[in-house]
Amino acid sequence: MSSLRNSAPRRPHRERSQPSARAKWGLLEKHKDYSLRAADYNAKKQKISVLSRKAREKHPDEFAYGMLRDGGKTQGRHGQGGTEHRLGHDAVKLLKTQDQGYLKVVMARTRKEMDRVKEQLAGQLEGGGGEAEVDGDEMQSAAGAESGHVMEDEASDEEALPAAAPKSTTVSSAADKATAAARLRAERKKRRRLQEARAMKLEMLRRRQKEIMAAADQLELQRAKMAKTVGGVNKNGVKFKIRERKK
Repeated sequence: MSSLRNSAPRRPHRERSQPSARAKWGLLEKHKDYSLRAADYNAKKQKISVLSRKAREKHPDEFAYGMLRDGGKTQGRHGQGGTEHRLGHDAVKLLKTQDQGYLKVVMARTRKEMDRVKEQLAGQLEGGGGEAEVDGDEMQSAAGAESGHVMEDEASDEEALPAAAPKSTTVSSAADKATAAARLRAERKKRRRLQEARAMKLEMLRRRQKEIMAAADQLELQRAKMAKTVGGVNKNGVKFKIRERKK
């Protein structure tokens, strides 16, 4: 009988969906969802009440042997060692002072490198046109010398070969001019690439100098906070500044 009843088609069970006016609030909450949410809320409320009662009834002179062990403090925390391996306050201040000295050395080195690159870049910018003009003059003088040499050769060879020599000398002079022009373009391109590389290096050095200065300022602030000369506010609402050296 049950198999016959199960074989008959049934209406599928469908839960009531959220009304269209409340569709933006998500799925419709059923009673079972409310029961779970209420049980979780009541459990948390009970835990809070128990903790509050323990805090109110805590005895200030309460003692437990677990207080003598440090295992509970580092439980679940990786890398939390004991206090016996920690550096003292004076040692940390000394290390930060050495770090600041190293940063000053790096800043001076970077500043010197920046000055050297600036001088190279300025010299290249000033001497770029002169080199180009010199190269152009050299090319013209070389072309003139070659043409003069060719003219002398033509004059000397006119007696022997009056018809065949001028054509060959014209082709050779044109080839020499093309070679000189190609060499000049290659040199200009090389100088331009060198100038771009130096400008990029100068920008990188400036960025590094800025980062090192920020790190030095942060380290100076840390040392001032450790010396308790900065980081507070007086009764007038003025923040303590880093103590400067007396002049």
